[in-house]
Amino acid sequence: MDKSEGRIHQDCYVWFHNSFPQLRGLLCYNLNNSRDGIDGARNRAKGVQAGRADFVLYYQGEAVMIEMKDGKGTQSREQRVWQKVVESQGFKYTLCRTLEEFKEVVLGIIKN
Repeated sequence: MDKSEGRIHQDCYVWFHNSFPQLRGLLCYNLNNSRDGIDGARNRAKGVQAGRADFVLYYQGEAVMIEMKDGKGTQSREQRVWQKVVESQGFKYTLCRTLEEFKEVVLGIIKN
């Protein structure tokens, strides 16, 4: 049975939190979903950006964007646009579908 995207987020965050206690606070979840249209308008006025990656990992002067999808999920148009924008500024962006993929990405960043 495939896990939901939300469950994958939780598994990834808990693994990171427990595996790297010295780095706690450097993996941040971007809460981009608003409750309704009014909340969405307020959030946009505060700077919430459509399409932002689910996680940002800050490590040694860099920020890596990590988008999480379940086994069937695809990026929205806004996510693809945002990916191009951040990559054009020299930031890394990656898409993960499983905890195992997330671990590979994080370990690749931290081991370098």
